[in-house]
Amino acid sequence: MSIRLSPRDMVGLTILAEMYGAPMDVVGEMLGVSSSRTYRIVSKWAAAGMISDRRPRPVLGPSWIFPTKSTAEALLGRPVRYWVPTPKMAAHTKAVFQLRLALTGMDLDRWISERVLRGEVGMVQAGQSRPHIHDGRYYTTAGDLWAVEVELTAKSIAVARSSVFQALRVAKAAECVGLRYYCRGEAVKTVIRTAASGLNADDLPQLRLVDLDEFLASQKAESSSSDLRPGLRVIAGGAADHNTQVTARTENGKAVSQ
Repeated sequence: MSIRLSPRDMVGLTILAEMYGAPMDVVGEMLGVSSSRTYRIVSKWAAAGMISDRRPRPVLGPSWIFPTKSTAEALLGRPVRYWVPTPKMAAHTKAVFQLRLALTGMDLDRWISERVLRGEVGMVQAGQSRPHIHDGRYYTTAGDLWAVEVELTAKSIAVARSSVFQALRVAKAAECVGLRYYCRGEAVKTVIRTAASGLNADDLPQLRLVDLDEFLASQKAESSSSDLRPGLRVIAGGAADHNTQVTARTENGKAVSQ
C-alpha cells in the first residue's frame, strides 16, 4: 500500500529531522491540529517508514516521535548519527523545539538548527577541541541573523563565562547581529548576566537575556489572540521578547547590563 505524503507532511518531517525529535504534543503544536489528528498524522508517517516505530517516554508525559536515521539523512542531505531521546536531553530538546516554533513557525528558511550546524562543523581531528555550536540561529522578519542559546539550569559562573564567551565569539564569526539567551527562571538569567559582565565585549555581538517561559507564554497568547482577530499578525523575535539586553558598552573593560 502506497502512502501519500503532502508538502506539509514533508515540512513537518524535515523540522523533526533538524530538531532530532519531539513529544507528541509538541508535534501537534507544530502542525496546529488536535491530539486525535496528530495521532492520525503520526500513524501515517510511521506507515510510510518515515519515523521510528519506537514511542519512548524519556520523561513523564507524551511519547516521543523521531525520524529514522535513513529518513533524517535523506531530508538533511548528510550522514547523521542515530538518535533516540534520553531523560538527560529531553527537556532541552523540547524547549529548543518550542522556541523555534514560537520564533519562526514552520518556516524552513528562517531557522538553522543545532543538528545542521553540527553537521557543518563535521568531524574534529584528534587533539582539537570542537568549536561551540549554538542551539540554533534564526532570521528575523527584517532579515537579521541571531544566534540562540537555551539554558534551563544554572551553571557555575566559571563554566557560564566560558560558555558565553565562546557562544559570542562563534556568533561574531557567523556574522550574527547578536546572541539571545533564553533562560528558565531568574536564577539562570542571573548567572548568565554575571558571566557576561566579566567579559570584555568591545568587539563582540550584543547579548540579550530572555525569560524562556514568559516568552513562550506571550507568543502563545498573542497567537491565540490573532486567531480570534484575523487582521493581526504576530511577528516573533520583536518587542514581545521581554528581554534584558547586555550591550557591548563597557566600563573598565567589563560589559554592563541595561
